[in-house]
Amino acid sequence: MQRATRTNLILVGIAGLLGLAVFWQVGTETARFEPPLSTLDPARVERVAVNCHACTVRRFERRDGQWQMLEPYALPADDAMVERLIDIAASPVRLRRPLHELEPKKIGLDPPLMQLVLDDESFDIGVTDALRGDRYVRSGDVVAMLPDRFSPFLTATAESELDRHLVPRGAMLERVSIDGEEVPGVLADWSAVVATHIRAGNAEPAPAGTLVELGLDNGSVLTYRIDRRTDTPIAWRTQPDLGFELDPAVLDRLLGEHRGPTP
Repeated sequence: MQRATRTNLILVGIAGLLGLAVFWQVGTETARFEPPLSTLDPARVERVAVNCHACTVRRFERRDGQWQMLEPYALPADDAMVERLIDIAASPVRLRRPLHELEPKKIGLDPPLMQLVLDDESFDIGVTDALRGDRYVRSGDVVAMLPDRFSPFLTATAESELDRHLVPRGAMLERVSIDGEEVPGVLADWSAVVATHIRAGNAEPAPAGTLVELGLDNGSVLTYRIDRRTDTPIAWRTQPDLGFELDPAVLDRLLGEHRGPTP
């Protein structure tokens, strides 16, 4: 057997052993965990709220099987982003202690740093434990300590939790107008387009770019002003003021002969 082949086999074997060791360690650790944080059935949760000192308050409600953001925007939400908040309730717990055995102020629970509310069940979230990095979470008169793999979900921006379709989910697009000219045959394309990212507005007037108007079946019109001054074009929407970042190639296809000059 050639030396290179033998070396590769040895490396593969070592990698396999390391993988087994990690799998065994995770399995052993998980086996020691107590029951999950809550017995809530995720499929039955109808309302979600997130409150914290370092983030924007967000509220969601399930409507006709889909999630709608109520605050700070009244727009369709990204179902997956809301469901990951709900999944926090199923997090494995390393340890539980009665609230009266702890000092709430010292562990960030008086007042709580963050709060997650699922229907009528509230979870107050404090600081992390210095030893293991577990997060203190209070529900009722019990404090649970659980691995902190969820904090970024609670402090996410509201814009990242919105549905990224330019045409709201469930709405029917009836007409597309680009710079005042109605463009037939593109309804399906505009209905399907999804932003790569949504950003908050900066309170400045939209740039003087291509004007796109999307007429919906309920009589409302969505207005987007296309900003192509950077490599990532942005479709700025008003009411609310949001920027939908688009793939340049996708935008060129959507605009066709109306795409104008690029930066």
